[in-house]
Amino acid sequence: MRAMIKPQILEAITQMPNVERLEVIEFALQLLRKDMEKPEKLTLSAAAEIMRPFYAEVGDLTEFVDTCREDFYDYAEKPDLAL
Repeated sequence: MRAMIKPQILEAITQMPNVERLEVIEFALQLLRKDMEKPEKLTLSAAAEIMRPFYAEVGDLTEFVDTCREDFYDYAEKPDLAL
């Protein structure tokens, strides 16, 4: 049922004047603040499942990882560019 309501809410927000949109934002922020005051306890496995996409092969945390398996000791250092 939640998936059916979300598009309707988003469509309604697009048709609201800015003042009413701000009221909706303020209401949503109040809900978030209430939820943040009472943090939910996660099991280690639940936390791992939440983080899994970030550590996936093409996840955000692996985007800049050097996947080259060769040794790094032959790196030629660049000269200082201090002025």
